[in-house]
Amino acid sequence: MLAAAAGGRAQAVVVRGEAGIGKSALLDHVVALHGAGPLLRTVGTEAERDLPFAALHALLRPVRHRIDALPRPQSAALRTAFGQAAARGGDRFLVGVAVLTLLADLSENGPLLCVVDDAQWLDHASADALLFAVRRLNAEPVTVVFGARAGEHPFAAAGVAELALTGLDAERSTALLAELRGEIAPAVRDRVVAEAEGNPLALIELSGMLGPEERAGRLPALTLYTEATTPAGRVETAYRERVAALPDRTRSLLALAAAEGTGALGLILRAAARLGTEAADLEPAEHAGLVRVESAVLTFRHPLVKAAAYRGAPLAVRQAAHRALSDALGGADVEDLDDAEDRRAHHLAAAATGVDEALGRVVERAADRALRRGAPAVAAAVFERSAQLSEDRELRARRLAAAAEAAAAAGQLDRAGRLVVRGDRLTARPELAARLAAVAAALEFERGNAAAAGRIAVEAAETMAATTPEQAVALLGAAAEYAWFAGDGEVLARASHLMEIARRHSDVPLGNVPSVVRGTELLRSGDHAAGLELLRRALAPVGPARPADVLAATHTVFAALRTGGDSEALAAADELTRRCRAQGRVADLTHALQLRIQARILLGHLPEAEADAAEGLRIADAIGHSRRARNIEGVLSLAAATRGDAELCEELARSGTEGGLAPGASWGGYALGLLALGLGDHRLAADRLAALWAGPVGHTVIVRFALPSLVEAAVRLGDPDRAAEPFARFEGWAHNSGRPWALAVTERCRALLAGPEDGERHYLAALDQHEHATRPFEHARTLLLYGEWLRRARRRNDAATRLRAAAKVFHRLGATPWFDRAVAELAAIGAKPRDMTAEQAVDELAVLTAQERQVALLAATGASNREIAAQLFLSPRTVGYHLYNAFPKLGITSRAELSRFDRDGAGSAGRHGPGSRTTAYTTPDGRGP
Repeated sequence: MLAAAAGGRAQAVVVRGEAGIGKSALLDHVVALHGAGPLLRTVGTEAERDLPFAALHALLRPVRHRIDALPRPQSAALRTAFGQAAARGGDRFLVGVAVLTLLADLSENGPLLCVVDDAQWLDHASADALLFAVRRLNAEPVTVVFGARAGEHPFAAAGVAELALTGLDAERSTALLAELRGEIAPAVRDRVVAEAEGNPLALIELSGMLGPEERAGRLPALTLYTEATTPAGRVETAYRERVAALPDRTRSLLALAAAEGTGALGLILRAAARLGTEAADLEPAEHAGLVRVESAVLTFRHPLVKAAAYRGAPLAVRQAAHRALSDALGGADVEDLDDAEDRRAHHLAAAATGVDEALGRVVERAADRALRRGAPAVAAAVFERSAQLSEDRELRARRLAAAAEAAAAAGQLDRAGRLVVRGDRLTARPELAARLAAVAAALEFERGNAAAAGRIAVEAAETMAATTPEQAVALLGAAAEYAWFAGDGEVLARASHLMEIARRHSDVPLGNVPSVVRGTELLRSGDHAAGLELLRRALAPVGPARPADVLAATHTVFAALRTGGDSEALAAADELTRRCRAQGRVADLTHALQLRIQARILLGHLPEAEADAAEGLRIADAIGHSRRARNIEGVLSLAAATRGDAELCEELARSGTEGGLAPGASWGGYALGLLALGLGDHRLAADRLAALWAGPVGHTVIVRFALPSLVEAAVRLGDPDRAAEPFARFEGWAHNSGRPWALAVTERCRALLAGPEDGERHYLAALDQHEHATRPFEHARTLLLYGEWLRRARRRNDAATRLRAAAKVFHRLGATPWFDRAVAELAAIGAKPRDMTAEQAVDELAVLTAQERQVALLAATGASNREIAAQLFLSPRTVGYHLYNAFPKLGITSRAELSRFDRDGAGSAGRHGPGSRTTAYTTPDGRGP
């Protein structure tokens, strides 16, 4: 691994095994092999598991002077995480991006080794940040090695390679004993080997407790080890015996050091003074080889010694140790401890055994700080502890609600659900019940039960609409979206009614959410005219002057898509994506990218949509957003259907339709129908699209977009009556939307359904609307159908003109089956498509991977590697690696040659994301809209 990293390929592994198996020894060996190169190293400690970013702070302490050189949002995120800047509740994943950039920067000075031992005790925030960075390392000379204990508190590191350490066999165990202890009576030796079960530490420590008479077999041996059931337990028992043999003052001081956890000798001695002990009391433990002191750091011989010192102490001794540490942290000489208040709260809580309201407030403040610093998993645990310290039912409920919200934000869904149940049993206050309901609804939605989520949210909002309308809006907006995805018209109507009550009682503007909710409800009920008019009103411009309101921006995209406003949807999604990147909102970015992918596919920007999807899926995987990943895959399946990639389309659609929820299910269902239609299986296409329309997502706008394909499939089957009702539904929506592309497709459907004498009139009307419209794929489909109609009318020259125009667009889009159909129609009249080699029709960048494409498009705008890295949450070296691979594929040798791919003019990709195009496309005859 070290050699591979030195060659420019990042490496990572988790070395996993039971306590004493040799993990730390192997990590020491790796450090020795690494030599004098750049090194970061830390050890997780059980005492710091509830302290936000404690392990990451310790790991990066030697290079903290490099933090200010990071991009500003990243450096601010790290400073906030470490308690060195005002906490504003930033995106927790931005800390991971900052760690990625910092590791990459440090590796510029030579191959970097990062070693984290006892990773099972990392605080959640540190573990998340490190794993986020590790999974995105690529072309950097960085090796990351975690040591983690198997069993209790497992260190979950999905996607990182594992090396499992197992015990020594009997032969090697016997050899090790002989090397360590010399001659041992066979019966004693066999007993030690049996008790150790191949664990090297157990072999060393258990055999070390044998006296000369025991080694010779003249006295019974190892009677105390049988109390424990594992080798590690037997070793801890042995250590407890050794600690118990020390003087009382030494045992008290060791318990205090174990409670402190980090080995900070100055703090330990200040606390020891409060207990009447001093540094001299450590000497017996040092002489016994249980601890060592170097450079003002006290280190236990092994974590099991620390465990033995703490667990073997009476409760009163442990409580006194924690109180002494809390007092010491409250002194005036702890400026070096940025998180002293959090540590004080931790020790005070550890010393408490019952209700203590004053302490509960201290612990709650620590939880608030953890949340603001971007450590929701830690905050959840600390909020829960603060609830345990309170006797007041409503106060406990409030703290449990905060814990549930934090757990949900951390992706701990089961834990959040349990906290909601506990909080619900305690509170009678509507606002608290609503907070708990919001969490419960989000959990139901995440589990795939949108109908239940909508009911929970709307019932909770009923108690708030008139009393706290501003708080009710977000809950009602969520309820409406849940109900829309579930097709629950009743809940959608209730949400719309309650939103109107909230609007009347609010003293401040509520943004565009009420209009979107009401418009969506009218659209669902079939009132297209009123619904679309309200949704159009919600399409206020989204620009830098407007606040970065994720809820409002999201509803703007919803409104644009539901009115057929593809360009408006892309502009709003572009702006939302830009803000997420600029502000480091990594979790929100997956949603913004999903919305932009939808708009780009509808506009025919398939390569850009695929690049966005690659990024969105990579981030969703890194942060555990599995439902978002399924939605992105469902949406992306429509691009695969357009291209005719049956295997990929079906794989993506299966993922998207899992759980049956929109948008993944609606886009995936449309994709499967379009795929069959493109491949000429009209019966399968009609059956799939009819089932989609009649199913639980049949009301969604993407299914409306699919209805013209159902019309075409039914007509080609000779069953136009089957198309009558779906066409009427689409026609009503299109007429009220007023979108040129929708009016054009309506005319195309009329042409299909009309008799031979009326068909041409409708085709020409459709093409006239297409000249002013977006959606080139739909334009090309109209050209193809009109060309087929002209061929049947034996107007070969006119047919050839339309079919060549269709082939040109299909070729540019990479819509292979549709291109093949156009070529086949041309061949039927003895014509050929024009030579398209000069057009690079599918896209010159199609030879690149999705990530190479993103990087190349941004580089084409003149952005530097570091600027590109900041936008895409990669390291600058990885950006360089992708460009290095892209150049030969594109047949270029310099960065300057990339400028021809800046499609929107210099800098546009930097402003709006790679390849962003918000205007209508150029028509096949070269004229603009």
